[in-house]
Amino acid sequence: MSSKITIGSDSSDDQLLLGAQPTWKSRLRARWRLMDRCTRVLFVLLFVIIAAAILTRVLVEVLDPADYWPGPRITIPTERDKENDTAHSDRERREVIKAAMKHAWDGYHQYAFGADELQPVTNKSNNKWGGWGVTLVDALDTLYIMGLHKEFNQGVTHVTAVDFSKATSGFKTPFFEMVIRSLAGLLTAYEISLDRRLLAKAQEVGDALMPAFDTSSGIPYPRVDVNTGKAVFADRVCLAEAGTVQLEYWKLSELTGNPKYHDTAQRVVDLLDKAEKPYPGLYPIWIDTKSAKLVSGKITLGGQGDSWYEYMLKQYIFSRHSNDQYRRMYEESMDAMKEKMVQRSIYDPNMYYVGDLDSSAKKFSPMYQHLTCFVPGMLALGSKVLDRPDDLELAKSLAYTCYRMYNATATGLSPEYVLFRDSHDKGLSQSFSDGMDEFAITKVSGASDKEKQDGFYLGSNKGYILRPETLESIMILYRVTGDPMYKEWGWEIFKSIDKWTRTASAFSAYKDVTSTKGSSQWTDSMESFFLAETLKYLYLLFSPVDYYSLDEYVFNTEAHPFKLLQTPNL
Repeated sequence: MSSKITIGSDSSDDQLLLGAQPTWKSRLRARWRLMDRCTRVLFVLLFVIIAAAILTRVLVEVLDPADYWPGPRITIPTERDKENDTAHSDRERREVIKAAMKHAWDGYHQYAFGADELQPVTNKSNNKWGGWGVTLVDALDTLYIMGLHKEFNQGVTHVTAVDFSKATSGFKTPFFEMVIRSLAGLLTAYEISLDRRLLAKAQEVGDALMPAFDTSSGIPYPRVDVNTGKAVFADRVCLAEAGTVQLEYWKLSELTGNPKYHDTAQRVVDLLDKAEKPYPGLYPIWIDTKSAKLVSGKITLGGQGDSWYEYMLKQYIFSRHSNDQYRRMYEESMDAMKEKMVQRSIYDPNMYYVGDLDSSAKKFSPMYQHLTCFVPGMLALGSKVLDRPDDLELAKSLAYTCYRMYNATATGLSPEYVLFRDSHDKGLSQSFSDGMDEFAITKVSGASDKEKQDGFYLGSNKGYILRPETLESIMILYRVTGDPMYKEWGWEIFKSIDKWTRTASAFSAYKDVTSTKGSSQWTDSMESFFLAETLKYLYLLFSPVDYYSLDEYVFNTEAHPFKLLQTPNL
């Protein structure tokens, strides 16, 4: 009787004994056996760390990017947004707004493509910004956000061929305006599309404008001759022009890896932080470019001052709360504003407004500018980020006034500003116009029934130039509070814009919002911010709250959304 003995072996050993080619699995198994216990433990630990990092990144990017960093949430939960049960009407309204954007873009594309602006009544074009195609650049991200990808690609094809180191002969490029419109527009277009040609063009713009900082103090000059590569001398620059470029240059540093842009722009903040002020947190609008001193001018959160205050908060948000300087400066300014610059209508106790102060912070001007209507949105953001609940209540009251500036006129469009009287019938003359002394408070005629009903009266500038600030605040307030009232306000304003400013080719600024004469009031002007801001904020108002979420993006002062800083220490 024969017996058969089987020697235990695994298939990989058999393969080796028989001279067969080992598989990758057998090679790994053999290497594992050769390791000592300590090496195996280290290897397993490394594998676990890598796996955990990958899983964390998936959770961050796919499930909830806002949870990447600690801090209070700004935006209401998506569940609460859905509970308002406006999804169907929101979808319909988004499509109408998208169609309005396409109407404006198609008119620009047909009659002014590549030029700075379309003149939407005569269908002519102009290059009042030096020929960089500002409307096109400013509108790129709006097209992408609305899903108008064919139009976006048309714009990208053109912009990649533009030489941003050149401008119209003799033109002196406005530093601030081109930073917030052109540099920011290209940065956002790159971030959302990842077309690296756009980043190269953004850097080209940023470099072309950098000579503005070639001053002895570091405070930038307001204009640059990009054709010569030199700044245009000026002895002073306004607060908003000097202090509303930091966010854009910080983003450029992040995306290019070159810290010089952020470092140069940040110096302005450091200088103004240390500058002597008439009242803590309040900044007169004129800065001496040689000494960096605040030398003169009114104190305002309207034109020439506005976005300086906005950027203190937005840089703090952008940095993921890593730079306490911005928080301190913002809170100091908001506390001072609330103490010195906020009053309310004597006819409507719910109607608050932010007026201006003279350079000494002692004289008050009872004028509320449309430009100042960004303040409610700013306060609402700050209320969440910095746990300032009283600021949210003030934001609601200020936004109500901004809404009434539209709602109270015959066209439903807002004038450039409204005026208020005090309990002694003192205020600014009804003939007040731009350029007059806004602190020349005088006895005004008795209030009309309409003024008593509205809570304010109008000055001589009754024009509406398609401004976005009220809609910006309405969009933010909806996303912060979830109150559907803000959607209705926004829709009402859009319908007025569509009814009174739509031309055959686009939309036009309107000369007198109290007149219902329609086309006779068109001024043949459509600023690029109408496409960049006004229509974008409207579209986002009726979009899901997590679409370009306020917890993931910070919007520059021209409504270009920047992803929050990925490396806070930069």
